Amino acid sequence: MNGEQLELRYIPLPQARRWDANPKRHDLDRLVRSIETHGFGDPPKYDATLGALVYGNGRTEALERMRQAEKEPPRGILALEDGQWAVPVIFGVDAESMAAAVAFAIDHNNLTLLGGDLGFTELLQIWDEPGLQSVLTEVPDAGELLASLDSQDVESLLQGPDFEPVAAEEQSRLDEKKHVTCPECGNEFQP
Repeated sequence: MNGEQLELRYIPLPQARRWDANPKRHDLDRLVRSIETHGFGDPPKYDATLGALVYGNGRTEALERMRQAEKEPPRGILALEDGQWAVPVIFGVDAESMAAAVAFAIDHNNLTLLGGDLGFTELLQIWDEPGLQSVLTEVPDAGELLASLDSQDVESLLQGPDFEPVAAEEQSRLDEKKHVTCPECGNEFQP
């Protein structure tokens, strides 16, 4: 058995260090509403290689917003004696390199969406595109480790914020799934 294990620990909310360069967009109002409704059941993960949360940045920010608004701690969050909140965080199985940590952070978000018929351009809507470009430029080896984007997707992304998608016959595997059926004639086509 491999010696690496995951460990869940409650830590004070201010110590759950978010990734400053995280390019993922978050709808904090909806995150707050979800946490209030369902509790906090999806702990963030700290990665020592990244030196910050590799995922769960938005949920942690939503908790901070709730705490600042002096709301009651939701289910799954502990109230500490000093009035602070403690958040469950997953530790262990850290990335082997900064490139691997960045790739995992991107993949963790993208892969939850790829079961549908999203194309590359739709997938990009969850990201601050210039921020994602910056991260992939600063850690260029991360692009090669991505499971959710192929090299063509990464190259298109790095061409600039206003890139034009490649011709239909050259589109990435993400866009290959996107077919629309005309309700009148029944013909399938790619938009």
